[in-house]
Amino acid sequence: MGLFSSKTEEEKLKKIFDKYGLDIENYDTVEVKKQNSKNLKQIAQDIIGNGWFKASMALSPLISADKRATVGYLSAIVNQNWILIRQNELIIRLLENKTKKK
Repeated sequence: MGLFSSKTEEEKLKKIFDKYGLDIENYDTVEVKKQNSKNLKQIAQDIIGNGWFKASMALSPLISADKRATVGYLSAIVNQNWILIRQNELIIRLLENKTKKK
């Protein structure tokens, strides 16, 4: 219960937002598109990785291939959600600009 706990929490959140490209309040349209491109590449890597997991099913008796594939697909879904969050932000900005012009 220190005096600086909220600032520390804000700094932690800022680092997390920066790490995952979710600091949309401070991004312009170019940065949002850049972050989306980064996530699209990660999604492709996750899906490619799932192919390797399926191919190596017989080599790893400790963790089943279906569990590995599940983790890979969930990771891809998380990245897709980040893209959707940023796309929603762009839509909100466009709508706000339209209403300001009227």
